[in-house]
Amino acid sequence: MNKFYKALSILIIFHFLITACKTQTVPLRIEDQPAQKAISYEVVMDKSMTDKAVMDFLVDNHCFPADRLQLCEETGMALWPDSDQVVKTVYLYAGGAKGFKRYRGKLPFGLTFYDPMWRVQEKLRKLNTNDSSYDAGLPDEASSPDHIHYWAIYRRLGMTIIYDSPSADQDAYIYAILMNK
Repeated sequence: MNKFYKALSILIIFHFLITACKTQTVPLRIEDQPAQKAISYEVVMDKSMTDKAVMDFLVDNHCFPADRLQLCEETGMALWPDSDQVVKTVYLYAGGAKGFKRYRGKLPFGLTFYDPMWRVQEKLRKLNTNDSSYDAGLPDEASSPDHIHYWAIYRRLGMTIIYDSPSADQDAYIYAILMNK
């Protein structure tokens, strides 16, 4: 019996030695990269270009002037001040425009850049719960000024949606959204 305990204790010691010396794999921790902060267009809307919030926004997002616009390519936005230098229009890009990344903030009225035209009209129709007419989600005016993009103008909402089609194609997707004050 003594030999049995001696053999068992040798096996137990041997097991502990093997376990202690065994190479253990520890998953490497990949440093979390800071997520791109979602920026709201409302931060700059209807404010003077000399307002501290607007100036901070322009600096923080590396915006630069081009004609009358301030281009903020990293945030997917362009600001268009009026003659009094108040931001009255903000362009929100879906990401296909030259140099512009996708706008990552919340889009107005529950829209997403993945919504085709028919879905946009459906969502906007639902906003008008007291208006049962079929055209409640249709634009007030529409055109194709550049013959490349279809512009659906919703004056009552202060919004223009530019689609990636030259005509009213129900399967066209949003190229950009212009919010107006």
